[in-house]
Amino acid sequence: MQHAMFGPTNSELVIDSPYAVSTRLSTVRLPRCLVSSLESVEMESPVTEIATELRLARYFMKNSTTLKKLVLRLNHESTGEKHKPGVLARLMRYSRGCNLSQFEVLPVFQLRVHGLGMLGVSSRSVREGEEGAVIRGEDRISVLPEPLLCHILTYLTTEQAVWTSVLSSAWRHLWKLVPRLELDTSDFTNDQVCTDFIDQFLAFQGKHYLREFKLTMDHDIFDGEASLYEPCLGRVDMRKLERFQVENKFGRGSSIDYIRTRLTLSACEALVCLKLHSVKLNEFVSLSLPCLKIMFLEDVVLPSDAAAEALISCSPVLEVLKICLSRSKDDSVVALRVCSPSLKSFTLKGAEPFYAPRGRSVAIDAPKLECLSLVGYYRFRSFDITSVADSLMVDIDVDLELIGTYYYSDMKIICNFLKNFSGVKDMTMSWKTLEFIYSSHQTYPLSKFHDLTRLRATMCLNASPRLLPVVLESCPNLKHLKLELFLDNPVKRLSELSTVMLPRCLVSSLESVEMESPVTELATELRLARYFMKNSTTLKKLLLRLNNESTGEQHEPGVLEQLMKYSRRCNLSQFEVLPVVQTPSPWPGYVYVKSNRF
Repeated sequence: MQHAMFGPTNSELVIDSPYAVSTRLSTVRLPRCLVSSLESVEMESPVTEIATELRLARYFMKNSTTLKKLVLRLNHESTGEKHKPGVLARLMRYSRGCNLSQFEVLPVFQLRVHGLGMLGVSSRSVREGEEGAVIRGEDRISVLPEPLLCHILTYLTTEQAVWTSVLSSAWRHLWKLVPRLELDTSDFTNDQVCTDFIDQFLAFQGKHYLREFKLTMDHDIFDGEASLYEPCLGRVDMRKLERFQVENKFGRGSSIDYIRTRLTLSACEALVCLKLHSVKLNEFVSLSLPCLKIMFLEDVVLPSDAAAEALISCSPVLEVLKICLSRSKDDSVVALRVCSPSLKSFTLKGAEPFYAPRGRSVAIDAPKLECLSLVGYYRFRSFDITSVADSLMVDIDVDLELIGTYYYSDMKIICNFLKNFSGVKDMTMSWKTLEFIYSSHQTYPLSKFHDLTRLRATMCLNASPRLLPVVLESCPNLKHLKLELFLDNPVKRLSELSTVMLPRCLVSSLESVEMESPVTELATELRLARYFMKNSTTLKKLLLRLNNESTGEQHEPGVLEQLMKYSRRCNLSQFEVLPVVQTPSPWPGYVYVKSNRF
């Protein structure tokens, strides 16, 4: 065999005749690449009866000093009378002695080629002018049953599934059989083209075939034609749909009503997940959603209070509900009643004050509710909770804004709002909510959270020394505290933590404190840690976090070391300092950024 047949990184054996006589490989003068550069050899054709491929593999193993990878392929004809007994097993043992990092023996499926007999299967076509050929890498996916191929395509968007039509003639129309349609209007030249495509897709599939429908309408408010989609969506047969999502981004952030696409919900006997954004629901006489478990309504205009209540109550197995109240003046919902015997998680986002009507009220009757999140602006006339689970966890990220004209009436409403959570055991409060509690504690003291044992609080680093004692005083039986501190700009002079009158929980119940944000250059977190160690008689666990910015000129020398020594004197059973991997902050100048909950 000529040395020129070996490339620097790969070798492919092409058999001109299955019965060609193999000559002995010369080792008198080895090619330079064998002793200096060759790292991988792959036999793309399967081992034949005369086993020349095995002899080549042994040649490479024996003479190449840089070889790291060797791949052989076998089919049902890769054993023959001319093979020496156990030659493959010896090769595998020999590969270990040669320190190969990768030695693979791969199976190959057979394909009969007219005039060539059974050979190794390949994706490469027969070479012109050659009597023999290697055919590599059979398309094993295409031989799978059609329903299985369609199931594979359901993990792609419709656009990606359409791309597969160029693979071969067998795939040309396969994407049309996928029971899932996911489109973004920005991928089409205009809205008319998009709606025509949807109509053709639905017509091809026929009724009751579609299982998932997702449409994202994303155009500029003046360039798009939202009205085209109402008749198009009306032709979607929802009886067998399991997931239905319409996200309307026409003029996102705008209060203009005509850009909302109108939608009529019909019989949805199999629907599991419903997500609607910036649409206007038409009136419905009766509606049944017997399988619905997840419902997201973001900026959705509902026709009436009764329609909003019916949409929830007609879902007997509903578990997750998220509602972002509409900013539209056409929204007729004044009293939002959430009555569900199965609901476990409820998120309610209030609209901005400019859009939100003052007369709305909210009532919750959900005996299995375990997680309640309130986000945005509080502009309700009333907020009442009739029944929830005993293990309810509450997350309050609400701006409790007081307007001068309605100051005293609003204060009374907010106090009644917070009374709903006096018996909650696990709560998360944002900076906006805590700031209101602090500002009102002298003029209008709020009711205390007597049953609260776990609190996760976010507060401004500068305000934490004056705010923290007030917050702790409102939680007399608190046991576990997690603090997230963010650095506001400009940095103000930090106030001292008062020890004149200690909060009750410090001397009676607090067992663990965890700083979720890393220590900043101002070292306020270290001062807070010392405050807890010094004044809490029941503290057992204290956790701090450090990153590469956790040391600064304003730190007292050796303050962290002093804390560690002090923790021993305080009989803390657990004092931990954890490293934090730094990630770029989307808000320059802030250490901590609160995530968007909706």
